[in-house]
Amino acid sequence: MLIAGFAHAESRKLTLCYDKYPPYAIGEFGEAASGGIKVKLLQDIGKQLDILVAVKILPWKRCLSAAKDGLVDGILPLYKTPEREQFMAFSLPVMRQYNCFLYKKSAFRGRVDWTDYQALKDHHLGMEIGSVVDKDMEAIFESAHPIERAADSITLMKMMDSGRIDLATIDSNVGKYLVNQQGVADTIGVSDVPIGKLSYAAFGFSRASGADKWVAEFNKVIEKMRKAGLLEKLEAQTSK
Repeated sequence: MLIAGFAHAESRKLTLCYDKYPPYAIGEFGEAASGGIKVKLLQDIGKQLDILVAVKILPWKRCLSAAKDGLVDGILPLYKTPEREQFMAFSLPVMRQYNCFLYKKSAFRGRVDWTDYQALKDHHLGMEIGSVVDKDMEAIFESAHPIERAADSITLMKMMDSGRIDLATIDSNVGKYLVNQQGVADTIGVSDVPIGKLSYAAFGFSRASGADKWVAEFNKVIEKMRKAGLLEKLEAQTSK
């Protein structure tokens, strides 16, 4: 009976991963997440399903690799792509996400059309290393200047402050969070206009670990939360 009880407990446990990316997931690499909007969402769903959940903070490429190999049970809400669907099963969408421009206010005067990349291309653009936001947009900027790359968004903000770049691509919710958290709202703005198409993030469950069996149960809770307006409230918290 003790063995059966232990096996049942293990079957009700899920370990997901995510990058260190406030406000979505907060913590240090290699450790358990200490908080974050997406972490809280997983915890809320876990309580409703009577599942013990945990989130490991891992560098993004390592997180993807761990899900592919079954070393973790999945990834907190992320974009669904054909490549990722080969090794993960996705839940229903839970959160709207899009990239926009973080920009140095002194470099832009008057009304700016953030969708007119041809008009913006003379400004120096920065992006995180390894990120691909919109290939057409990137090609337009690169036709005028090489795109500057940095390890993270904080470094991009420092490059903006020093005058090395004028704007950078960033997740809209992360941009709002960092501008407030770093106390730079007077000098740095967030365009809040989508680059490319709007996207919706969903939980990804590792096929290799067998966690894809949880998709149906997660979907039932997600539908329930959406009808109650809880997912919309969650999205409203992302910029705080």
